[in-house]
Amino acid sequence: MGDKEETNDMLKKTHMALLLTLFLGFFAGSGTARSAFFHPDIRPGYGVTSQAWLSKYFAPLKGTNLDAPVYFLDSGKPGATALVLGGTHGREIAGFTAAMILIESTEVIKGRLIVIPYANRSAVSIQDKLNRISRFHPIVSRSGKRYLPYGDRLTDPADQGRPDPDKFVHPSGLVLKDGRESRNLNRAYPGKADGTPTQQLAYAIMELIRQEKVDFNLDLHETRTPEYHLDDQGKIVRDDKLAYMLVCHPRGMETGAQALFDLELDTGVTGKLEKSNPGFQGLSHLEIGNATGGISFLYETPNPAMDRWREKPDPIGDPKYPLAHRVGVSLRILKYLADHFGARTGKELSIKGLPEYPEIMKKGVGAFLN
Repeated sequence: MGDKEETNDMLKKTHMALLLTLFLGFFAGSGTARSAFFHPDIRPGYGVTSQAWLSKYFAPLKGTNLDAPVYFLDSGKPGATALVLGGTHGREIAGFTAAMILIESTEVIKGRLIVIPYANRSAVSIQDKLNRISRFHPIVSRSGKRYLPYGDRLTDPADQGRPDPDKFVHPSGLVLKDGRESRNLNRAYPGKADGTPTQQLAYAIMELIRQEKVDFNLDLHETRTPEYHLDDQGKIVRDDKLAYMLVCHPRGMETGAQALFDLELDTGVTGKLEKSNPGFQGLSHLEIGNATGGISFLYETPNPAMDRWREKPDPIGDPKYPLAHRVGVSLRILKYLADHFGARTGKELSIKGLPEYPEIMKKGVGAFLN
């Protein structure tokens, strides 16, 4: 049996155990991460050539709820190595659903793709504290009903293992008034080997990027919708200007601008281009690019379930911002970043099986999940 067949056999054997754990967590309720060690339901397709854990790159994560599964889709042909991060924040469901589609439905035919669908597995293991959105959401996949998890923005306090400080002081000296931000993975880069568990998680991701020689990475996020509405005082306000924004490390601005242009032609979505602000230390799009030779990007889609003003926010079926739309746009921005990175550097990443935007809008995300 070849290496690829052995890998697929191993993944199939572990799948049922992971699925059982998911449903046990579902019926157990929304307890802490330590009371229900969380294994997301991921069903790798034939494109996955190997699997590892983040603890391979930083051993102290092993056995904790901050260790995360890592999937490799390797064509065996020279080209770019890219990393996609989903689930940096556990309630930003489009990012990790897009990452799951990469794992379950695509094959890399040139270059190599590394996917971490749930970068902060601890955050997705607990209930959202913003709008108390339900923990699991049913969809119909190719094999029947599945449940997509919906978590919180921050590491579970039980996994952090220490009280939140009065204020959060980043190792660079940046001070944030909200001490809970010490549990925000996207404030923890470039990480610390002897830091908090969340900083150690960021450190492990950085070690993976360095050891695997990642050329570019995309951190998939969600934010509030760009809707005008009445606030509590009856004033007309707009919720969030981050929606559809692509934040680029300074070395990636031209690649990002070209990708957004193609994205608009493809999907009709007008994007916003932003350069990493050196004043916002700790964020992936700045720190990863600064600390490695790679180029880092972060993309935001609008999640209606993050709007405080909605009476019954729906993260899956909202008529204006359905999950299929947000996932489709996330996957297309990856394609166009890869296309233009390859054109500029000569290091190509070619992915077979990426759904076209009209296709995913018509069929829904479940049609691309096993």
